[in-house]
Amino acid sequence: MLNASEKSNARVLVIDDDPLFRNLMVSFLRSEYIVSVASDGSQGFYKALEYPPDIAIVDVQMAVWDGLQTLKAFRSHPMLSQTKIIMLTSDASKETVVAAIQGGANDYIIKTSFSKSEFLDKVRKFAQPGFFRGANTPNSSKRPTAVPMATAQAPIAHEQINEHRALNVNHSNSVEDQLVDLSLDQTEEEQLQELMEDWE
Repeated sequence: MLNASEKSNARVLVIDDDPLFRNLMVSFLRSEYIVSVASDGSQGFYKALEYPPDIAIVDVQMAVWDGLQTLKAFRSHPMLSQTKIIMLTSDASKETVVAAIQGGANDYIIKTSFSKSEFLDKVRKFAQPGFFRGANTPNSSKRPTAVPMATAQAPIAHEQINEHRALNVNHSNSVEDQLVDLSLDQTEEEQLQELMEDWE
């Protein structure tokens, strides 16, 4: 574990539609990285365009855009094509894993055999200075502030683009507004604590 003064500048975007598992991953990551979250692939893609991550952790089974569609969108966009992507899947079948790797995933984690240490090791590997790009670090003056949606090569519906633009109208441009809010109710807090204890 890094000390507070040694916190990595790497940005990690967690894209998962399971709020409990999503918050579990954030609880493991937030002491070492700058973490943001999205609840589906489409939301994650547009958030990544606004604040490009160094590492994206993407669940395969999601509504709206599934993980493979999200992976394709990242790999097809010039701003996000070099993002390190770790896929999460509950399906340990060879077909799913091969599809993720062939789609451009850098690594994968099987949810049903999730290990905190393995998860953090994989993230740390890609968070090393030699892995993530300087243009995606918080202090970079080269970080693009806006990208025309038309440059994306992935199959993105025009209506979806307009919808996300409308949703982002009232969003602040500050990075802090994009950081995760871990406000859970009491039941979720208890469940999260139990899971964390199991995986310590």
